[in-house]
Amino acid sequence: MKFPLLRWLRWRFDLSHDMAEPEAILAGVEEGIAFRGTNLWVLIFAILVASVGLNVNSTAVIIGAMLISPLMGPIVGIGFGAATMEVAIIRRGLKNLVIAAGISLAVSALYFRLTPLTDAGSELLARTSPTTWDVLIALFGGAAGAVGLTRRARGNVVPGVAIATALMPPLCTAGYGLATAHWAYLFGALYLFFINCVFITLATFLVTRILPFPAHAFISKSQARRVQLSIWAVALFTAVPSVYLASSIVRRTTFNHNARQFVEEQLNLPASFVVTRRIDPDTRTINVLMAGQNLTPTQLQAARSRLSEYRLPTNTQLTIRQGIAGIDSADARSLRNSLLDDVNNRNEQTMAGYDSRLAQLQQMLAAADSPLSTGLPPAPVLLREVQIEHPNVRQLGLSRLLQPATDSLRADTTVVVSVSTRRPLPPAEQQRLAEWLRIRAGEKHPVQLLVK
Repeated sequence: MKFPLLRWLRWRFDLSHDMAEPEAILAGVEEGIAFRGTNLWVLIFAILVASVGLNVNSTAVIIGAMLISPLMGPIVGIGFGAATMEVAIIRRGLKNLVIAAGISLAVSALYFRLTPLTDAGSELLARTSPTTWDVLIALFGGAAGAVGLTRRARGNVVPGVAIATALMPPLCTAGYGLATAHWAYLFGALYLFFINCVFITLATFLVTRILPFPAHAFISKSQARRVQLSIWAVALFTAVPSVYLASSIVRRTTFNHNARQFVEEQLNLPASFVVTRRIDPDTRTINVLMAGQNLTPTQLQAARSRLSEYRLPTNTQLTIRQGIAGIDSADARSLRNSLLDDVNNRNEQTMAGYDSRLAQLQQMLAAADSPLSTGLPPAPVLLREVQIEHPNVRQLGLSRLLQPATDSLRADTTVVVSVSTRRPLPPAEQQRLAEWLRIRAGEKHPVQLLVK
């Protein structure tokens, strides 16, 4: 090769040097597609775990459910079968994906129908409306999963993809929408699940086409041509909607971002402020409720004239309602949710402060209870040692004076040694005993001697 740089790049980015045998990859794909016995039970348990996690708003539980979920298998199988011209794998993948999605929807709907907790938490609401980032995560995650699946040593790629692409939570959210008759949640979550499936399949197809897999052998050229046309039709059927969905989501996300930026920068004025805002990218409307000093017609016209500066479409409708008289039921719900969010955030911060303080106190108590924390032996042993040089000492007690510290406990802990004597100790003997105790403690902490 005449170009050393191209040769180096080809060597550096080569995917075939550690690729597993095609037979082993095919066996792994077919094993993941099957939904019978173990895979089916694991799927049901994963659905229940994810539903509980969404119900109690626990991110850790949801991540655990995504790790054990076998939903990636049929999706990867569809993309792999399309790339290798294996029609049977595509059929089994589609069939088992529909079965798995149906079971997931039914089980999650049954759970949310029976659970006494019916409020939709933030983790559940996050799965009701896909964004541009969901498309990118599904595409790049699917590509990473396809690369990891074809390696001899898979490592932690596939579990990571299962967490990143989040196939299980949208289905459980759809089950919640079905059980509680929240149809917007149902269709929004199914929309997100469909996006994840489409883009993971597309990424798997593209990666597998790049790798050197042997082509499927057909009986005749005409049959091979028909199968190839069918496969490419399926690939186009997958790719075209994905491009449309991606462009639609990008438009919605861009409109939301630009509209929020416009409201924050142009309508939050020194004498007036935004109370609520409702942005609808589908109808391209921005509806704002303002309080404080009313804006003049000149200010309103100036604000509308700046819409184009924020790359908002020319047909964007800006509605500004001023004063409490303009409040409606949607504003009331928005204000209520905002207040509840503020209260929850403050409670979480307060509890975090309490937990930190409690952990510090527990650490201090553990240090105080440790016999080695003072550098001195237990009181009975120390008493016998002291009595060798000071026979007048008849009782000895150990205690610790603890003060909270920000960095360490050693500098803020004073060891108090109290002794009771048969007759008063001379000052020189007291000084000698105090010096001996300090040396005996190894100078870990200041030592205070009390003589009674």
